[in-house]
Amino acid sequence: MLKITLPDGSLREVAEGSTLLPLAREYAAAMAAPIVCSTFNGELFDLQKPLQEDGRVSFVTLQEEDGMHTYVRTLLFLFLAVARVYKPQVRVDVDNALGDALYCHYQTEQHFSEADLVEITAKMQELVQQQTPIKLIRIPAVQALEEYGPRCGEDFRGLVGDLEPSTLINIYVLNERTGYFFGPMCPHVGLVPVFKLFNYDGGLVIHYPAVGNWQELGHFQDIAKLNNAYHDAEAWSARIKCNTVSKMNAYIKAGVADKIIQMGEAFQERKIARIADQIAEQRNELKLVLIAGPSSSGKTSFAQRLSIQLAVNGIRPITVSMDDYYKNRAETPRKANGDYDFECLEALDLELFNEHLTRLLKGERVRMPKFNFKAGLREYHGKELQVTDNSVLLVEGIHGLNDKLTASIPANKKLKIYISALTPMSFDQYNRISTTDTRLLRRMVRDSKFRAFDAQTTLAKWTDVREGEDKYIFPYQGNADVVMNTSLIYELAVIKKYAEPLLLAVPQEAGPAYTKARKLLKILRHVHSLADDVIPNNSLLKEFLGGSVFKDAL
Repeated sequence: MLKITLPDGSLREVAEGSTLLPLAREYAAAMAAPIVCSTFNGELFDLQKPLQEDGRVSFVTLQEEDGMHTYVRTLLFLFLAVARVYKPQVRVDVDNALGDALYCHYQTEQHFSEADLVEITAKMQELVQQQTPIKLIRIPAVQALEEYGPRCGEDFRGLVGDLEPSTLINIYVLNERTGYFFGPMCPHVGLVPVFKLFNYDGGLVIHYPAVGNWQELGHFQDIAKLNNAYHDAEAWSARIKCNTVSKMNAYIKAGVADKIIQMGEAFQERKIARIADQIAEQRNELKLVLIAGPSSSGKTSFAQRLSIQLAVNGIRPITVSMDDYYKNRAETPRKANGDYDFECLEALDLELFNEHLTRLLKGERVRMPKFNFKAGLREYHGKELQVTDNSVLLVEGIHGLNDKLTASIPANKKLKIYISALTPMSFDQYNRISTTDTRLLRRMVRDSKFRAFDAQTTLAKWTDVREGEDKYIFPYQGNADVVMNTSLIYELAVIKKYAEPLLLAVPQEAGPAYTKARKLLKILRHVHSLADDVIPNNSLLKEFLGGSVFKDAL
């Protein structure tokens, strides 16, 4: 018998090979939202996965981020199972997230009509009402290849074929449809009742509830420029046959990954050059470029590389730091818990910032401030700036897309650039790699190398970082004039050798940080490592790995 410690601290003995599903049903009435999965000894754990050791369990509900990830996986599986029966000749691939939605492109010339989607939705809801179960099958990798390989495609065979033959993997079954998914699944589809299907931008959208609001759909974020940036990266990576982990691994095993690095860097440089050309074409009017993006998107290195491309066009970039316009510490707003809120817009002296921008754009010479973070005071050390006819101001910071930041500057005088690591890399046609996870891996490696933070510290702070992004960055993505994708198709293979030791050092006692570490390790286990000695020293990735030619990037 196994000894299981329940969330209330009590002990329960269960038979080896039993599951947590009966215990979840016992606890269901006491939870504020439906239980969809669990953590067991700190790792995300499917409620139907057989228990093989003693351990501590916590139940995960739809009020939590991991719970909603489980919701989305289950909803996607439900859609695929119904759509395959309804119109097997129509196939889709999952491309990317758009807010609280998955964007899928059609693999086939035939698409679903709006009438088709109404019918598919009705059939999905029938299964929801019936609480149709999803069955979990745990089998060795070698057996999975034999039984499901021909049906699951090339990427499945590549991923599972790289595992030790005896490694147990999860295969899910819903109404005779099988699937291989990277994470727990709801035990039945009755737990995913809220969704909407519709055609959008040449593809299909599966809209689902936001974290913390699982009972209703929110507003769909229609951000065409963001979706186009994803399309561009995905189409290009598919064109060079490096859009999935198994395809990238094949390049690495063949010893020709340096070509992928060179192509990835060239593709990105071309994008930056085009933005500089766009600015040059508008040089008579455009005098202010605002650069914003979430954590670890590579804002600093991007600004440096854009500056070089502007110089190629005969434009003199002048950098203005938004950080130098913080209010003095005594005037800084506070959060509800009493801590200073340095990320809110009101932490900046907007009046002074706009006054300086207006004067600079008039050609006046302006004495510039420098914020002393140690003293919490804005100081002046004699630095002056003046904009000439061939100059443009570059301002980087999280509020760049918020029009309140530069309310005094006419729209035709400024260009707002949103940047993020919009990774086109996926495991297969249904299992995408989250942009958020890519950024977290970047930040964790940088924090370890340059800020003396271990992975546990970075992971523990990540929730606060994400909350700030949700409040101050993501709501303004639609204001961007240009979207720049800083993801590099090869980066997971390079980051792996730096990130794995950091993640393995996170102790189980770290709680949620440990759970996140184990999830990231499961992603990286499928990725082959790649040496970084051929990465150019002006690469955006060097901002996180070290060795960047742009010293300020660190």
